[in-house]
Formats: sequence, structure tokens, C-alpha cells
Amino acid sequence: MQQHLIKSAMYFQILLYSNFRKMTSQLREVLLLLSTGHLFGLYNPHQLATALAIPTATLYRHLKSLSLYQWKCLLMRIGCAVAIAEVQDAETKSASTQSRRRITMSVDDTNDPRYGKLLSYCYKWWSKKHNNAIKGRNVLGITIKIGHMIIPLNIRIVSKQGRGNTDKLSCFIVMLKEVLDIFDASGVDLRKYPITFDSWYGSHQLVESLSDIGFDRILIHGKNNYVMDIDNEAAKLSQHKKQIELKSEQWGCDKPHYRTQAISQTFGSLVILFFMDMGKIRTMLVFGKPLRSSEILKIWSQHHGIEQFWRHLKTDLKLSKMSLEGRQGASVGLGVKILSYLLMQHVSRLTRKTFHQIQLELSGKRQILSDLSEHFHEQIPTKH
Repeated sequence: MQQHLIKSAMYFQILLYSNFRKMTSQLREVLLLLSTGHLFGLYNPHQLATALAIPTATLYRHLKSLSLYQWKCLLMRIGCAVAIAEVQDAETKSASTQSRRRITMSVDDTNDPRYGKLLSYCYKWWSKKHNNAIKGRNVLGITIKIGHMIIPLNIRIVSKQGRGNTDKLSCFIVMLKEVLDIFDASGVDLRKYPITFDSWYGSHQLVESLSDIGFDRILIHGKNNYVMDIDNEAAKLSQHKKQIELKSEQWGCDKPHYRTQAISQTFGSLVILFFMDMGKIRTMLVFGKPLRSSEILKIWSQHHGIEQFWRHLKTDLKLSKMSLEGRQGASVGLGVKILSYLLMQHVSRLTRKTFHQIQLELSGKRQILSDLSEHFHEQIPTKH
């Protein structure tokens, strides 16, 4: 395990250097120490400093050396750099291998409960888990799933809606264009891959914006109160669910389903797929190419990846344990968690163990972290 940790740390040391050369060597070492510390159950600078017997103020001083804008750029560049390498590798494989990897982009947001008076971006947000409005931060994310890998492309803390450019849809479009610019510069076209959303994001403005950008496979989970005209009968989707007859054992489909064309005053012409999932009939709204039922189900199965990403960030990496003051502190805390996630994912691929298994194996072995810290001071290669 120790050799795998050293290999992963050196990989990210080079990744940080090649994608953000303005970063000082001291800050790179601090970020690697903080990221690696999460594998040992050290989730914030204070816990790490206590375990390694180093001054806590030193860690905080280096973390504050980057501006808010630089932190946002750093997070996006690191995630995109990892994803670009994986997408380029997948595109060199056969068509069957690419089909199995099912490259899919997903968009979703999550609530991170916070109650501190000096913390930024804390507002009242509606929580499905609590079925009530709770105080905390709302984090919006764009991820890409390539096979079993779930890579964050752009993650941002969302402010409460005020001006026209602060709503989630406007933030998402800006974030997406930033990601596309990075991929386009590397010669990778993300627009040819499908993108999925849950029902909260469903709107004509969203579909129109994505179509203008160049996406032609857009999947949105449907709400029961959407009114659709199916076979010249206009009714809510909840009513259509009672009238349709699902078909089982269709080619390439593992769930009973019913696919049809529909017209909506809100969305225009689209394809709707009704399918049985966990005892309930659900609906998928498909825009762009009229995909087959099997394609729709396989693409939507990838959307669960972003839920797994949020679970890793909040449960395994303890997102709420990082509580730094101000806007910059909020970005620093989120940034460290994203880097920790990418590092742990790299270790997971090398060892073929889950995040939980890695943390269990390293529990109580914090002396290894002290031994690893000396490897972070090695000279960075000048050629890449």
C-alpha cells in the first residue's frame, strides 16, 4: 500500500506542477499532505498539523496564497486534465470498448449543511433528505463517467439567486463553457457525448442553451406534473402513466418500458420513455437525436455516478469538516476535498479497493504519512 501511495502522490505532484506552474512548491507540498491525510482520517489542516506535529498557522498561510479565482481555475484544470487523458485513451479503443465505457456527462447539485456565522455562501436551501429548508451551502457540479471512473470537471459553490447571472442555470452554462474551452484546446469534443439532468433542471431554456452549444443527446428526468400531448391526448405525465402498457423483455432492455413521441407547449417535440424502476414508473425526456429505448436506459444508468461522487465527498472525505472563513476559505475547503477525491480514486485504481477499504486498511497507521511526507520534497521533473 505504501508504494501505491508514493506513486499516486508523485503523479499528482507532477499534475499540479504541469497544470498550475504559478503555484509555489510549498503550497504543492501542503496540498499533497492534506489530500493524502484524508486516507488516514485527517480531514482538515488542524487534524493534519496535530498528527504530524507541525505548526497549523503554516498550513493556513500557504493555503491563503492563492486567490479565489486561482482556486477555481486550479480545480477545473486538474479534473479536466485527468478526464482528457481518460477520454483520449477511450477514443483509441474499439467501438465495443467505447460502448462499454459509456462516456456520459451528468449535472447535479447537493446541499452541505453549515451553521457557522463566519462562513460564506451559507443560505437557506431546500433539502430532500430533511424535507425542509436547511442552512448550508449548495454545491453545483459537472462530472463525467468513463467506465467505473467518476471525474469532477467543474465544481462550484452557488450563491443565492439575486441578479440574473447568479441562478443555477446561468452558473451551469458558464461552467460548461469553461470546461468545453479546455477540452477543445486539447482536441477533444465533449459535445458528442450525452448529458443527463434530474427533474429540477428541466426547462426549455436549458434545452435551447445546450442545443445552441452543440449537444444533441440531452436526457432529463421527467416530473409528474409535466403536461404532454401523447396520441392526441393532453394530460399530465402522472395520468399518462396509468394508461400506458409497459413492454417486457425487449431487445437490449433490462426493464419494462414504453417509448413514444410527445408534444409539449413547454419543450416542443420530444421522445418520452416510461420505464419501471424500483417499483415505480419513471419517465425520461429525450431531446436531440431520437435514441432507442436501450440507449436511453444505458445512458440514464450512468447518472447515478454523480450521486456516488457526492456520497464520497460528503461521507468518505467529510466535506463539512473543512470550515474556513470567507469566500476564499470556502473555495479552499472545497478544493482540498476535490484533490483528495482524485488522489483516493487514483489509489483505488492501483489497489483495486474501494474508498472505504483503503481507509480501513490505513486506519491507525498514521506513521506512514510521516514517512510519505519526505517524498513530497523530491525535485519536480522539468520535462513532461
